[in-house]
Amino acid sequence: MLLIRLLLENSRSVPVDVLCEDVWQGRPPPSAVATLHSHVSRLRDVLEPKRSRRAGHEVLARDSTGYALRLPEEVRDTVHFERLVVGARQLLADGRAAEARAEVDRALALWRGSAFADVEHHRFAMRESARLSELQLQAVELRTDALLNEGEYERAVLVAEDLTARHPLRERAWNLLLRALYLSGRPADALQRFAEVRRRLGEELGVDPGPELQDTHQAILNHDIRLPHPPPRRSTDARHQGLGEPLRKREPLDLIPRPAQLPADLSTFVGRPAQLARLWESVDEEHPETAARAVLIDGVAGSGKTALAVHWAHQAADTFPDGQLFVNLRGYDQAGRPLSPVEVLDDFLCAFGVLLERVPAGLDAKIAMFRSLLAGRRVLVVLDNARDENQVRPLLPGTRGCMVLVTSRTQLPGLIVTNDVRPMTLGVFSSEEARQAMSQRLGADQIEAHPEAVQDIIDLCGRLPLALAIVAAVAQTRPNCVLTHVADELRRTRGILDLFTGDDANTNIRTVFSWSYQALSADAARLFRLLSLARGAWISTAAAASLAGVTISTVKPLLRELTRQHLLSVQCPDRYVLSGLIRAYSSELADSYDSAVDRRAAQARLSRYLKTFPPVTVHPETGMRLQRK
Repeated sequence: MLLIRLLLENSRSVPVDVLCEDVWQGRPPPSAVATLHSHVSRLRDVLEPKRSRRAGHEVLARDSTGYALRLPEEVRDTVHFERLVVGARQLLADGRAAEARAEVDRALALWRGSAFADVEHHRFAMRESARLSELQLQAVELRTDALLNEGEYERAVLVAEDLTARHPLRERAWNLLLRALYLSGRPADALQRFAEVRRRLGEELGVDPGPELQDTHQAILNHDIRLPHPPPRRSTDARHQGLGEPLRKREPLDLIPRPAQLPADLSTFVGRPAQLARLWESVDEEHPETAARAVLIDGVAGSGKTALAVHWAHQAADTFPDGQLFVNLRGYDQAGRPLSPVEVLDDFLCAFGVLLERVPAGLDAKIAMFRSLLAGRRVLVVLDNARDENQVRPLLPGTRGCMVLVTSRTQLPGLIVTNDVRPMTLGVFSSEEARQAMSQRLGADQIEAHPEAVQDIIDLCGRLPLALAIVAAVAQTRPNCVLTHVADELRRTRGILDLFTGDDANTNIRTVFSWSYQALSADAARLFRLLSLARGAWISTAAAASLAGVTISTVKPLLRELTRQHLLSVQCPDRYVLSGLIRAYSSELADSYDSAVDRRAAQARLSRYLKTFPPVTVHPETGMRLQRK
């Protein structure tokens, strides 16, 4: 202990009373001075052999005030260590990362455990012990910096991980870990670790991360990490080339996954010019402040919502160079269980290279990581077949630059009101688009050879894209099939969906419509079935109430529910229309679920209503209901 106390003074003399106070930790015994002299004598015998004393080499010297230990600097490990660290720091600043690492390795090799381990709790040693321990930490951080500049990113991650584990509140260590993770191609892990250190600092110290750590976080979001010690331009070492350039110009960017999850585009896609133009308007790169963050494509089952979204997404893929994500949310699906946001976020985060064990457990934490990951990037997210707002909201990015395409059979007004989602309702084909679709699938020769049959097929299919595709497939798979025969069969079976039924659930009209029907409330489902009993081209709110045997105030929300599901359309105020194929499906359901007595009673109620009120006509231009006199 005496030796250590004298070493701390770097050859300066220490008074005897101070030595006694420090050696006996503030409680020296009466015999302290005599005992101290005895210790000095024994220490001198070790440090100064008799021949050295005769030659005048005095190491432990006595003066008028006390004792001094006079040793040359080159024999002190602490001095040697500090010089090596200073030299390594200069080498790294000069861009000589490999030499800097070798130098700091030699410095760290001088350590054996902690500084002043035997007296670390004595007051006289505490300050110097803390100073040397801090220097050791700085040396390890310097070594990590050197590894980064050498391109040894994975090794740097291991060193930085150990540092943060042993010093969980040391921001410099966390800063190195974030950089190392990003440069090793793990940006999502880096963002997660930033969230971890921010939480730790807040919980344990009540502070936010410092400016350096926050700057690194922002640089990761912007993909603009720069190494702090670029090599000199004259360097010819291939590992040193370009280390001072932004990361987006360097190889590590290629290590960041860029998901390309879009399904294949349909070669038979036709039409929809107005809708495609609106989607392009939503990504106006010249005016990003007015660009849409999300677009909702809603429409009746089989109207081609997914085909439109995927087709445009392929066209726009170059506009979103950081990746394209796609998921079928199964909101209306034979599986019967929509995907939860938790499941989707797990898949999306893994698509960007986040290790599954690094994905946080809670929904809010997953959302935060996903939005942090997408911040500053241009990613297209296609959320197909959504059921409701709650399934979509957690999957929306938090910043502009990314875009989300949502498809749903349901109008989702909540997204429009609270999430700045732009709606786009997709109807059936126009007559010309329907003809193009048939021509694309069957060839122009057949279309031109049987124009009347083609027009009948288009009308009987209600210009519904899925129905037209099914009929075209029937014509293609039947040997020597003539379109006139298909048209005759559709006319004979009008109101029956047998021709549109197959083994594949996704191309079976009954099954596809059933997914929308199953989403209805019980009262709305009953009204949907009964509407097929109304033989007119359209039905009013009051007539629908009479048909169902309920009040007008009761039937209004049911009509809105059917409209949101696109099982019923509104052509003008108070004019609800059940289209051909959906009417056929509704009629089949009524025959299956409603007894003959119930059906006759509903028809009788509607008949009494129509006899009670004068007939009306609808103005062809304004759509206003006019009572006949």
